Amino acid sequence: MEAVITQLDSLTRAKYFSGVALVSIFYDHLLTLHSEISTIWANPNRDYFPKLTYVMNRYYTEAIVIYVAYVLSGTASLNDSECRRFIWVFALTATVFIGTTQFFILFRVYHSWDKRKHLVIILLAGFTAFITASTTLAIITVADAQDHVQYNPALRTCIIFELPSILPYMLGSLLGFHLFLILLALYNAFERPHRTHADIIDSLHSDGARLFIVLLRLLTVIMSVVGSPADCFGVLNIVWALDSIITSRIHMRVEGLKFA
Repeated sequence: MEAVITQLDSLTRAKYFSGVALVSIFYDHLLTLHSEISTIWANPNRDYFPKLTYVMNRYYTEAIVIYVAYVLSGTASLNDSECRRFIWVFALTATVFIGTTQFFILFRVYHSWDKRKHLVIILLAGFTAFITASTTLAIITVADAQDHVQYNPALRTCIIFELPSILPYMLGSLLGFHLFLILLALYNAFERPHRTHADIIDSLHSDGARLFIVLLRLLTVIMSVVGSPADCFGVLNIVWALDSIITSRIHMRVEGLKFA
């Protein structure tokens, strides 16, 4: 009986976590909408890559956060197969999102380092290893989770009874890549002086935001080890939303400085 009550408490927290993620990402979007229009959409730059990256990071994430909130709201008509499909969608879209945002960070660091060849090679090698490892581990994690996902008609929501043992390693690979970027940024700081005041501000914001993302990634790793499945999933959802918020703000600042 105690185990059932604990599980119900965790499911309730996961439902509220999804609501927190939804409110946070849309509230921040409203706060930054003016900056988004001026730096992204009204930008004279004809390169569509920054715009596409921003759409993937901001709007794509919002769509998935809405989907997660809908599934966990208790109003959706689901079944076991749809719950398993939901896990696939969440995991693989998260991998695509993380790959996109990390590629943007990689692209930004590449330009801030004046395209020095040896650092570019290190960055590309690290990114290739990261995306390969994270995608492979994500597929293994979701495949392992299929037997532990079930729809509860009484609660009208999907329940994960057990976390896959490979999940901490998958989340650890994300943490490792962010640490890798921070170490390279520190190396670059010792090797190259900043040219302008804007460069200093940009560097502090970028490196500080990246450190905050590392702390968020560390939280997900800890939750995957000590937390319940529902709590872990809820925290992952919030971290994903915060990751999108931070990266979107970095993106707008970079574009604003570039064409100020």
